[in-house]
Amino acid sequence: MSNEASSTQVKYYLPDDKPYGRSFGEWTVKWWQWAVTSPVETNPVLDHNGKYAHVGQNGPVWFLAGTFAENIMPTRKCIVPHGKAILFPIINYEINSDEEPTLRTDDEMVEHVVNDIDDIVKRIVIVNSINIPSYRVQSIPKVFDLTISENNPLGIAPGVKRVAADGYWSFLHPLPDGQHEIYFHGSCNGGIRISNAKYLITVSK
Repeated sequence: MSNEASSTQVKYYLPDDKPYGRSFGEWTVKWWQWAVTSPVETNPVLDHNGKYAHVGQNGPVWFLAGTFAENIMPTRKCIVPHGKAILFPIINYEINSDEEPTLRTDDEMVEHVVNDIDDIVKRIVIVNSINIPSYRVQSIPKVFDLTISENNPLGIAPGVKRVAADGYWSFLHPLPDGQHEIYFHGSCNGGIRISNAKYLITVSK
C-alpha cells in the first residue's frame, strides 16, 4: 500500500506498510544502527555537505539524516543509487541508560522518548516542492539492542546498549532517475529541539 503526492507521482509508505518485508518501525531501528555505527570523523549525521552520505549504506533502503541536536541546517549533496527507497526522520529521539542513568527499566525509557516526541509541534517535509506527510513511528521493538561504536556521535562508552526510540518519519518509494530536492524540519513547542536538513540528491544507475 502507498500514497501519492499530487500528479508528480512522489509515493511514500504508510505506517502499516511493510517495505521489503520489514515494518516501518523495524526500519527505524535499522536507521539508528546506521546513524551510530560510524565514528564522528565520517558520520553522515554530523556531515554538513554530504561527503559521507554514502557511509554505511547497504540494502534496498537509503537513509538520510537530520542532525544530532544541532541548531543548524546542513545542505547535503549525494548520489542515491537507482531503485533505493529513502527513509529519513523529520525529528527523532533515542535514549539509553548511559545518557540518562535515572532510567532504570525498559518502560521508563519508552515513557521518556514518548513524552519527548509528544512535545513536537512543527513538522515540514517537502520533496521537489511538494508537501509530503510525516508519520509518528516508534521503534519496533520499542526497546532494542544498539551497538555503539568507538568515538561515537552520542559521546557514550562503546558497547551494546538498550535503547528506546520514537519520532516522526517519512519513507519514500524509489524516486525516478535525475535531480531531486528534499527538505525537512521538525521542532518542539519551545523551539529548543530542532532538526533540519536539505538534500540535493541525484538518483542514478
